[in-house]
Amino acid sequence: MSARSSFIEIRSLMLVTLLGLSSGCATMSDDECLIANWEEVGYHDAIEGYPPERAAEHQEACADVSVPVDFELYRHGHSLGLPYYCTETTGFETADHGGEYATQCEPDKFGSYATGYRSGREVYALKLEIRQLDSLINERNDQTDALMSQIGQLRTEADDSALSKSDRREAREQASKLEDIYRTLNQDIDALSASRDQLSDEMQLLVSTFYSSI
Repeated sequence: MSARSSFIEIRSLMLVTLLGLSSGCATMSDDECLIANWEEVGYHDAIEGYPPERAAEHQEACADVSVPVDFELYRHGHSLGLPYYCTETTGFETADHGGEYATQCEPDKFGSYATGYRSGREVYALKLEIRQLDSLINERNDQTDALMSQIGQLRTEADDSALSKSDRREAREQASKLEDIYRTLNQDIDALSASRDQLSDEMQLLVSTFYSSI
C-alpha cells in the first residue's frame, strides 16, 4: 500500500469514527482532567475535527474534580491545530461521507477545505443517485422473481390434463401476459443498470481526478 493510500485510509477511518461518536460520553476522564495541558487539548481536538465549542464539554467533564478549562490556552492550541484538519483532503472526505461542513474551517481562512468539500459533495450526490438506482433495480428484481413463480404455476396448469381445455387455455393466456410484463421489467433492469454503471464511472473519475491533483 502506498503512503498516499495509507493516508487516505487513515483519514477515512477517522471521519467515520467522528461521525459515530456518542454525544452522551464524557469527553475526558478524571485523571485526564487533573493533568490536562489545555493548549495541547485544544490542539488535538482541532486536528481531530472538533469545533472549539468542545471546550465547554471538557468543562462539564472535569467539573467533578473541580478542574476548570483554561479557555484562552484551549483556543490558542485549537487555532494551531486547525490548519492540520482544515485541508482540501479533509473537506473532500467529509463531504464524500455525507458529513456536514466543519464550521471551524472558515472559508476565508481555509479556502482549500471549502474547495475540497465542494468536490466531495459532487461525489456524494452521485452516490445518492446510485443508491436510488440500486433500490429500483432491487425492486424490479423482486418483481421478476415473483412473476417467474406465477408464470411457472400457470405453465403447470396449462399442461395439466386434469383441467378443462378452457382452464388450460386461460392459464396459457395469463402466462403469456405475465411473460410480456417480465420482459418489460428485464428491459427496465438493463436500462437502470446501464445508468448506474455510467454514474459509477463518473464518480470514480471524480475521485481519481481529485486525489491525483493533490
